[in-house]
Amino acid sequence: MSAPATPLLRHVPERTCVACRRKRPQPEFRRVSKVDGTWKLLTGPRSGRGAYVCADSPSCWQDKRLRRAFGAAAPALSALLLTTPQPAGPLQEH
Repeated sequence: MSAPATPLLRHVPERTCVACRRKRPQPEFRRVSKVDGTWKLLTGPRSGRGAYVCADSPSCWQDKRLRRAFGAAAPALSALLLTTPQPAGPLQEH
């Protein structure tokens, strides 16, 4: 007789918000990457460096909180985060 099968839990990467420094599972963030010298919101899998901002916390999108990570680009990025609609559910990156 064998032991009952236990469901396999898939590893979920943990990331840190650049604004509030809170650690959470990766699907709870919005990813920002530098593309052609401009910071952009990206969805889906991407290579290269990126930064993560809490998806459900508009206080993290304020330019004052983003300034430490993005410097002079913080006001433009703040406006982008505030005007771009969030995805319907958690992001699924493979």
